[in-house]
Amino acid sequence: MDMKKIALGSAALAAFGLMACGEKPVEKAPAAITANSTDDQKFAYMLGAQFGGQNFTIIPRQMGEKIYEDALVQAIRDNVKASNDTNFKVQMDTDSLQAVSQRYTAIARKRVEETRPDSAMLAEGNNEKIKAYVDSVARSQPIVDAPASTGAAVTITGDSPDNTKFSYLLGLQFANQFIGISKQFQTDFDVDYFILGIKESVAKVADSTFQLQLPQDSLSAVGQRYQQKMQDLRAAAIKKQEEEEAKLKEEIAPLRGDTLANGMPQKFNLKVKATKISVDKAIASDLENLEPFANKPLLVMYFSATCGHCAHAAPEVLAMAKEFAPKGLITLAVASGGNQKVGIRKFMDNAKWDETINVVWDESRQFGELYSDGYVPKVYAVNPDGTYKMYAAFESEKEQLKKDLADLVAGKKVEWNLEAPKTEEKK
Repeated sequence: MDMKKIALGSAALAAFGLMACGEKPVEKAPAAITANSTDDQKFAYMLGAQFGGQNFTIIPRQMGEKIYEDALVQAIRDNVKASNDTNFKVQMDTDSLQAVSQRYTAIARKRVEETRPDSAMLAEGNNEKIKAYVDSVARSQPIVDAPASTGAAVTITGDSPDNTKFSYLLGLQFANQFIGISKQFQTDFDVDYFILGIKESVAKVADSTFQLQLPQDSLSAVGQRYQQKMQDLRAAAIKKQEEEEAKLKEEIAPLRGDTLANGMPQKFNLKVKATKISVDKAIASDLENLEPFANKPLLVMYFSATCGHCAHAAPEVLAMAKEFAPKGLITLAVASGGNQKVGIRKFMDNAKWDETINVVWDESRQFGELYSDGYVPKVYAVNPDGTYKMYAAFESEKEQLKKDLADLVAGKKVEWNLEAPKTEEKK
């Protein structure tokens, strides 16, 4: 019996009504730095203190308004929740966020222009005088107060003040950075401690006598420990990548065979591994490699689900596949190894690909290592004997590709005439 399947936590038991009578769920204690706080909690607090201290000092000067703390905190919680629950959405859509960002960018630009010295002072070239003037004007610019923090939840509506919307935008940005840092450290840092650090640093901005729960020397020590941890993680990642690349080169060595003038294999070796995404069952009910596509005229597209050029080429590849499929052409699309299945399927949906195109994933990276230079899209016309022609610039070569595909399905071999790289003669 798998004990992991029955080891339900108190929250799960409560949800199913299985807790003992009178027993209350254990509530999470409020975030606080104590003698028992972990390094991860202290680091999250340190990040919050840095983010809050810097931004609540600088941004009001730039924008002419103080940040509404409660709206910012609400956005942090919303964005962290959205990153863990794809069904949850933050309270502002992309268009609204862009509109707010543009308005406040214009405000910041105008405030900078107001500090610009006149041409006479600039002509003097006295940098100290210019700096003193700019600082003086900047300090004299008004800064509007934001609503006081009450710790209450904030709901964003179309009628919410611009300051509330802008503060929410900043909170989303804070959260994006917090989430990104968590991923870099491969750690799920506690957002409550991040928010605690923000709140206390904001209090210190307002009152310099306010004491943070972690003094500056402790913050610096935590920062140094995590800086070293990041260096260790990067070193481990580099080592892992080097090991994976060495293993991959070892795997593909027997698959390469004779090479062309440009160093690529002379033929498509369809023994390369492939992960099935959507393949015609008549070709392969199951799939471990590309051998089911052997001895057939092929149109092959190597793509990435995140590539804009690939997305542009995808419908045109589909049109070619449909045009020549009745004449025996098989079309195969190979997604690069850096993709994930969900992204590949989304790409397929957006391109409106149907059963005309067989889609596989180069999860092993063997195909990309053998037949690509790392750039996508790449398109290939493959003869039944495995020889092929590559079209590295699809947009400019698509008319030639159509002609070659017509020859291919008519039984004429497509040829790729490559010249050997030129080398300078020794003088």
